[in-house]
Amino acid sequence: MIKASLPIEAGAVAELEDALYELAPSNWSLVVSHLDGKGLLEGFFDSKEQAVVAGRELESLLGEPFAVPFDLKELIDRDWKEAYKLHFHPWAHDNVHWVPIWEKDSYLVPEDHHALYLDPGMAFGTGNHETTRLCLQALVSILADRANQVADCLDVGCGSGILSLSASLLGIRTVKGVDCDPDAIKVSIDNASLNSIEGKVDFETLPLEDLPEGKQYDVVLANIQADVLLENSDLLVGQVRDGGTLVLSGILTREMEKVEAGFLERIDAMGAKTSPKRESLNEWSSLRFNLGK
Repeated sequence: MIKASLPIEAGAVAELEDALYELAPSNWSLVVSHLDGKGLLEGFFDSKEQAVVAGRELESLLGEPFAVPFDLKELIDRDWKEAYKLHFHPWAHDNVHWVPIWEKDSYLVPEDHHALYLDPGMAFGTGNHETTRLCLQALVSILADRANQVADCLDVGCGSGILSLSASLLGIRTVKGVDCDPDAIKVSIDNASLNSIEGKVDFETLPLEDLPEGKQYDVVLANIQADVLLENSDLLVGQVRDGGTLVLSGILTREMEKVEAGFLERIDAMGAKTSPKRESLNEWSSLRFNLGK
């Protein structure tokens, strides 16, 4: 196993984060220092050749080569299998906690709080990324406002299953998670087992464009990049039941007005009324639309 690493200057971090989000899921992770804003890009690959190809793919997205070459280091088996765990840590919002499974025994969950335990593997998130946090915070808020009024939920682009499983953990009876990547579905099912809720969420390998028309949900969560959201605005809005809520994340703050305008146009065309709610975390944003006639 090969570990590729590269120091990133503070001024280049935001652009690299955008590129990594377009690639996601991938073998790359970016750790950013809160002290000086500098980053460390790391990736784990089966061979040096694979690492070089992945580096070139990233440079192509950025439109220019990195200033210095990657440091390539061969890892013994036991090192690389555990390396991704260094980048994921527990976090909480209100009374809900998201905890890497390897910290289950050491992390104290207060009485009457909820905890979801996750092992994302190398390619999927535990919720540390701002886009996932924004979606989770919106979900917790929706359920606080509409306790016992949300019967079902759709998670589009489920990744590690964190949103779907959180919805189930917090009491939504019918939850469906879809992703075009079969590896994501496998990881999601494994994470359901870690929380003893296997079978409570219906996970399916299904591209966004293949979502069935006519089936609607009280809550629809879509944490995917902005251009994909806009391309599928009709389909996503159509999945939301009258009186339901659509949550969009994966949106850079500079893209928020464009995404909001695109969805408002579609919502208006279907005769629904809404007042979108915006939330931001660093350079990322989410949009929440409560739909009603």
